[in-house]
Amino acid sequence: MGVACKLPLLLVLFVLVACSTSVPEATANPTPSLSPRLPTATSIPTSTLTPTATPIPTPTPRPTLAPQAITAQTAAQVQAVLILDEHYGAIWGVDVTADGSLIASASTDHLVRLFDGHSGALLHILERHRDTVYCVAFSPDGARLVSGGRDRTVQIWDVATGERLNGQRATGEVAQVAFAPDGTRFVGVGFFSAIGEVWLTDGGPLFTLEGHTTRLRSVTWSPDGRWIASGNSEGGIILNDPENGRPLRVLGTVQGDVNALAFSPDRAILAVGTARGVVALWDLASGQIVASWGAHQGGVLDVAYSPDGSLLITSGGDGVVRLWDAPALIGMFGSAATAHRLATLAGHGEVVRSVAISADGSTLVSGGGDARVFVWRVVGDGSR
Repeated sequence: MGVACKLPLLLVLFVLVACSTSVPEATANPTPSLSPRLPTATSIPTSTLTPTATPIPTPTPRPTLAPQAITAQTAAQVQAVLILDEHYGAIWGVDVTADGSLIASASTDHLVRLFDGHSGALLHILERHRDTVYCVAFSPDGARLVSGGRDRTVQIWDVATGERLNGQRATGEVAQVAFAPDGTRFVGVGFFSAIGEVWLTDGGPLFTLEGHTTRLRSVTWSPDGRWIASGNSEGGIILNDPENGRPLRVLGTVQGDVNALAFSPDRAILAVGTARGVVALWDLASGQIVASWGAHQGGVLDVAYSPDGSLLITSGGDGVVRLWDAPALIGMFGSAATAHRLATLAGHGEVVRSVAISADGSTLVSGGGDARVFVWRVVGDGSR
């Protein structure tokens, strides 16, 4: 082949070589893989894709009855075993932990005091309120204490240390407080306000109770957490929704201020104590009053059920605490109910504004205008 023929061939080879070096093959510049640019499903938290529902808190388990629990069968053996006299003013509110080991009291001396329930020793003096402290309530597990007062505040305390954890301003004076059965929230009502409020135990206000148009006097939470019962100064009683405060049922009215409310342990009966000295028992299934009688002179100021439901406990302006056979009272009206009074606990000598019984039934406490707290227990055999 001549030179003239070789030149075109060399030129073609040269062009092919040049093209092969200037245009890289596809493998020289690979397509990016999915993992650097598109995260796999494992890189996204599962809860972000499918959030789970917040678990509903369950009520704190109630302790079993103590061997010498205060019941209808042991009512005659209940005696004062301690008298706590550390306050310098009338006592408006008392409470006791589930096992009776701690007692709290609220007084006109602006102080809350915390006592050992067995020895009576003063454990803590809680100072924050600037006026009369009307009420105290332990959380169901006994870890927190809430107090409310004339200074229009609620204060939250650590029971173990006596330290104040939180404080909240209320819409009015706080006369009564009550915890939800699971201890996560509490409700408060007070004088000179038609608005009750619900707060988080470890936080701030949640919502208000609706339905009342006059001053609130009393409040309590049902044992199953289903209802908040509230009573006002015109005898009106409303069952409120514990999730939003809206009225669920308007029970009706009684004569006089509704000073105190208490659900029976089975939530079948709502006991109502009035400023006219009358106790009324409201059957919640039928919506009817099934018992009503004069229980105290000078007004009924507090009511409570024993943990087994056999006793209704009342206190009043006549300076005594009374124990009633709760089941036997159903169907009783007027003086017929007095036949079912099992015991009268005297000693204060002045108005008894507050009573509370431990969840195990071992300890009953009362606070009065004599600035003293009485601790009552079954003395003797106590066999049930």
